Amino acid sequence: RRDMAPLGAARQRRKRLAVYALCGVLGALGYATTQALRGGGARDDVFGGGHGGEFTKRETHFKHMGDRWDEKGRHRESGFGDADDRKGATTRRYERETRMHHGLGAETARPLQHTPRSISGGSSNAHRDGFKVSSGVANDGDESGNEVNVNDDAGIREPTEDTCHVVENADVWAELTDGVANGLNNQKETSSLCCQACKDLGADKCNLWTWSPTTRACFLKKGDTAYQPLDRRPGIVMTAGAVWPEQPRYVGASVGASSTDAKHPPTCLHTMITSNGQPYMNWQTRVFFQTWLRASGEPGSPLKHFTRVLHRTKNDELMNEVPTIRITPTHKECDEGCDYAVKDRARAIAEWSQLADSKKCSHVLMAEADYLLVRSPPRSVLLAKGHTYGFLFGYIIPWHKDAAPASEKLAEATWGADPKDWPDLKRVPQSGNAPQVVHSDDLSKVATVWADLVEFGETDVTVKNVFGWVRDMYAFDFAAAKVGLTVHYPPVPLNKLMVQPPADEDLGKGCLMHYTWSPILSDSKKNELWRFDKRSFRGGEGSTSYFTVLGEQPLPPAWDPDAGYKLQAGEVVTQNGLELMTLMATTFNTGVRALQKFPMGCHGLEDVRLARE
Repeated sequence: RRDMAPLGAARQRRKRLAVYALCGVLGALGYATTQALRGGGARDDVFGGGHGGEFTKRETHFKHMGDRWDEKGRHRESGFGDADDRKGATTRRYERETRMHHGLGAETARPLQHTPRSISGGSSNAHRDGFKVSSGVANDGDESGNEVNVNDDAGIREPTEDTCHVVENADVWAELTDGVANGLNNQKETSSLCCQACKDLGADKCNLWTWSPTTRACFLKKGDTAYQPLDRRPGIVMTAGAVWPEQPRYVGASVGASSTDAKHPPTCLHTMITSNGQPYMNWQTRVFFQTWLRASGEPGSPLKHFTRVLHRTKNDELMNEVPTIRITPTHKECDEGCDYAVKDRARAIAEWSQLADSKKCSHVLMAEADYLLVRSPPRSVLLAKGHTYGFLFGYIIPWHKDAAPASEKLAEATWGADPKDWPDLKRVPQSGNAPQVVHSDDLSKVATVWADLVEFGETDVTVKNVFGWVRDMYAFDFAAAKVGLTVHYPPVPLNKLMVQPPADEDLGKGCLMHYTWSPILSDSKKNELWRFDKRSFRGGEGSTSYFTVLGEQPLPPAWDPDAGYKLQAGEVVTQNGLELMTLMATTFNTGVRALQKFPMGCHGLEDVRLARE
């Protein structure tokens, strides 16, 4: 079996991206540069951070982009050699676009009074589009206070789940199943028959398959996970699918049940983000909350409550605008920015998970401030206890040889010094805490273990050097394995939670967009046409070092097939990809339009400054 693509390639890739070079200066220019760049914000996408980590750089989902099997089971040019159309055209060569997925750790406590405004205007309303607001006062760790309740409409009926998880014009890398006929020696008339052949072998031998619509060749494969990310570059004609493990749905109290019974909370979704209250985090939080308000108002939405867990020693200017619980941080120096802004996140979530506020719904959606909700998630992401619905990040590979030194340290901290007591590290999820839909009881279990592992990582040089800025994500994954959580993370476009433009080119089944990638769009003449870079947002007139005045962002140009649109690292932009980036910018602007200039309860910059003291 070929080893995964060297992670050093991802490092070279990152250097090619101009926007990421800004983040890459962290190790060379130090903490002050980072603060100037993004106002003391959250982890962002600096993998390896200021500790010189050699492993956790941006990693591709497609570890084997250059090779696939031909119809006889031999390796050959990726996907394109099968036949590019139903007329059997000769193989076309396409520029190989590296598509990557990335996770951001966002830092994001509890409002004094909360009266959200209409999504379409700046006036305050006690009732808006099907939800009502109650106000209260929040103190450190107080369990009473502000909340957002959305009317309990009848659930939206979802289509029957496709058990073959078919995606056309897609390929998936995995080893061919040993001892069975493959390719042209295993022709099937339909993709369904190819899928069935995989099912008949059982999950131990086959969990992935691909089928050629031109030759009927069926490839049966066994991957490390049935949720293997898909290669969907232009020109691929194969049909890909997978046989996923069971995702048991949650069956609990009705949506209309009382939210005061912590032992039997209603079946709904409580969205939770974290923050250290820095201005960089706060403008993102304001926008995300507005998109949440809109999505939660959809008929049948499971979104019923929202909480910002603020790990800060004092309140901030958003206490009246966003439902907040403030938790006193372990690392108080992070109030004004520190070397690892999310080091208090896990402990704050662990403390919040013990409060009644965290038990208002059966499940918690752990999210991050730089998300946008395009629509409500479906109820099917609410899984039974012991199971979570999340997202696979291709750069989280606990068993990879380059990760081994740090993974072994976390394994020892998790299961003890004897490796015989450790599970196979391939059982450790390739995920992180966000986005993640988890039962509130399971969150209480995993969060404490997670927080302990984060604290361990802050004292261990190997963990800090190897895992860098994603070490808290690894800590969450080891904690999930420790407490026995099964993390389900279907690939895009089948994932029901998140996409990351421009790495992803269509929304698919997703509802969240993560805008950390900062696309820069140019034409064939290398003229920059558009950018959406959160790190370069300096705010409108009146912005200061402690407050960002938000304004709408420009939209990308209309699609022009002759323009030769490309991203900053040379990736070709497709029409679908441009449309998704346009949706991202449009959704962001919708959230901005719903906001008044200053947070609720503040009438000017002096009020903001006083609220932060």
